[in-house]
Amino acid sequence: MTNRTTGETGYGTTSFRTTASDRTVVPWLNGQGTTQVVAETGDWRVSIADEPLESTFSVIAGYDRLIIPIGSVALELTGPPFSATEEGLDAVTPVCHIVDPLHAFAFPGEWAPTSRASSRTRALNVMTRRGVAAMTVEIGASEIPDRSSSVRICLDLATEDALIVPPGELMPSVEPGCCAIISISP
Repeated sequence: MTNRTTGETGYGTTSFRTTASDRTVVPWLNGQGTTQVVAETGDWRVSIADEPLESTFSVIAGYDRLIIPIGSVALELTGPPFSATEEGLDAVTPVCHIVDPLHAFAFPGEWAPTSRASSRTRALNVMTRRGVAAMTVEIGASEIPDRSSSVRICLDLATEDALIVPPGELMPSVEPGCCAIISISP
């Protein structure tokens, strides 16, 4: 993908589309997999990862992360707790989270769980620099809330085509149930 980063808003003044065939594929920081960058600035990234059968997440300190399996396969994330728990788990007792397809799971970038899947799949990843940018993700929304001060990305979950809409531009209507709407605001 051509880097369209400009100024503080992160993107130019007109919307544009990307497809899987025109995106940059980059290796994970730990080298255990790859991801296709849908859009990014220095403060956030939206990408689609090829999830291996088993891997470990990269540590991305200072970022908040969200993962959504977009195939038909759940992901199992296991590792020591990443925050204090009411159950009083210590820092070495692993916890397991099952992330079902099209369900979001948020966690801090400091957490590096192991990931297991019953077959290879893909996952939407959204990462924002903590305290600098914030994200919301809506799957299959029939109405798109007005977030005109945010960069919005409409990702078709079947084709993985994306429409990136900069702040201030109206978001076109989308067919309910087929898209993830990602909003990223400063």
